[in-house]
Parts: sequence; structure tokens; C-alpha cells
Amino acid sequence: MVTTQEQAAVLVAEDDQGSRTATRLFLQRFGYHVGEAQDGPGTLREASLGHYDLVVLDLGLPGIDGEEVLARLRRDSALPVIVLTGRAEESERVRLLDQGADDYLVKPCSLPELEARIRAVLRRGQPPPSSSRIEHNDLVIDRSAHRVELGGQVVDLTPKEFDLLAFLAGAPDQVFTREELLEHVWGSTQEWQDPATVTEHVRRLRLKIEADPGTPRWLHTVRGVGYRFADAAAR
Repeated sequence: MVTTQEQAAVLVAEDDQGSRTATRLFLQRFGYHVGEAQDGPGTLREASLGHYDLVVLDLGLPGIDGEEVLARLRRDSALPVIVLTGRAEESERVRLLDQGADDYLVKPCSLPELEARIRAVLRRGQPPPSSSRIEHNDLVIDRSAHRVELGGQVVDLTPKEFDLLAFLAGAPDQVFTREELLEHVWGSTQEWQDPATVTEHVRRLRLKIEADPGTPRWLHTVRGVGYRFADAAAR
């Protein structure tokens, strides 16, 4: 994954030529390399080349609609996708996030907001900080030693429990869907592994690090979306 937008390549999949061109010109002002696709087959063809770091995907594509394009991209790759649609209902947003979209914008949307969302999604794929140590008050996660301490006491975690906690704690307050966690922590997808795996690991982690698993301090459920790490005691 790229480290700055000046190096990032974005594929804009939009059937309206005027909107597509305006988006391309705007993003190029910020240093992005921008490719274009005007229909579903063209989007899949461009994405398969491996040149892009992110896709901006309009759902109303001809040939193969955007939802099917999203489904095929998720089967074949972990390429980040920001979906653009004219439907504003919360249920629609949740459904598309569940299907693997990394973010969601309702049309018409402002180009500055789209660029900000692109930056945010690209940051999610960045490698962890160079420091191997994560500290949140009395919770300490040492990546190099593969060790977790809470209140000065070592917490016994399985390797995957450790990986999940370290990933979430490394991006505090950021919400991740179960599918995103499958991708980042397990290196898998829901086609190969049940997202309930994530749910079960979160449950086990809560039993080990939460004083009251039913009212978590650290690992919070964002209903209908996924999970985030935050210290509730600090709020």
C-alpha cells in the first residue's frame, strides 16, 4: 500500500463522463494518479491489472452493476472500494459495508469530502507504527515480545487474539467491519472464512481483558457495522 496520495493510484468507475472527468481532474490536483472506467466490465478489467490502490465505485454502472462489481472485487482481491450511490438510507449503507465496501458516500457528494475519504481509507492500509509498543493507560501491548500486560499483569492470549487486539489498539477509535478484520488480521475473506470467527475472538478477548465483558472498557461493538478500540475509562 502506498504511503502518500502523491503515490496513490485511484480508479474512478463512473458512467457519467462529466462527473468522471471532474473527479479525475480534482484528484490529480492532489497528486493522485487517476484511471477511469465507464462500465462494470471495464472496472473489473482495470482493477485486475493491479495498478490501483483504491476504487471509487458508482453503483449505477452499465454492463455489470456496481454491486456485482463490488462482489467480484471482494472475491478476487482486498482492493479498497469507496461506493457512491444515490440512496441515503442507513440500511443501504450498512448493507454495502457488510458486502465489503470500505466507505460509502451519497451522491451528489462534494469532491473535497471524497478526497478526504480516500485519504482516510488509504491510511487504514498503512503498516503499523514503527514503535513495537502500544500503550493505552494501564494496557500495554508489546508487538516485538508478543506480550500484553493489563494493570501490570501479563494477559495470556492466543496468537490470533494477540494479533486482533494489537491491530485494533493500533488504530484507536477507528471502526472496522468483521470483513475488514478478516482481511487485515486473518488474511482471509468471508468467502473462505466465516466472519463469526471475528465475533468469537472478540468475545474471548473481552473475557480476558475486560473487568465486565458485558460493559466493555476497551473493545466496543458498533451496532450494524463492526468493532472499535477505545478506552471508555478515559472519556
